[in-house]
Amino acid sequence: MKFFALLACLAGTAVASAAIDKDQLKKELAAMEDQFSALVQEKGVLAAFEHFAAPDVAFIDTDPRQFRGAAAVKQRMGGFPPNAKLTWSAYFTDVSDDGTLGYNYGRYEISGRAPDGTERKSGGWFLSIWKKQPDGSWRYVMDTGAPDRPPAPPAPPAAPKPGN
Repeated sequence: MKFFALLACLAGTAVASAAIDKDQLKKELAAMEDQFSALVQEKGVLAAFEHFAAPDVAFIDTDPRQFRGAAAVKQRMGGFPPNAKLTWSAYFTDVSDDGTLGYNYGRYEISGRAPDGTERKSGGWFLSIWKKQPDGSWRYVMDTGAPDRPPAPPAPPAAPKPGN
């Protein structure tokens, strides 16, 4: 009986020593998001999205039942305007307790010239879901964004009061 108690104690110690450092993984994942954004500036949108994609990546806005993996990346990012600039940074990062999944959300901005030559900017919020791969690297498995809502139109002027 003492042998089993000792074995249980040793197993508990092994599990405790294998505990993950969530703060370190959060820093790692936030840095990964920064590297992803930097690669967009260096190599272009499609190349960066292809580089960081997991083999089973999906996008909500491209029908994940039909487009997965490399086909999904090309479907979603292949038509990105070549003269537009995409930047983003994480506002919040978290990882699962077992350190295998994580996510970042934050702000993105797209800027560039419209066909008429005017400068255009738009932005919104993004969400990237990342999964630790068998080789230890992080790859995103889902990416989505929501553009900012346009400002409400101004209220019409108040109607004049009768008799004024």
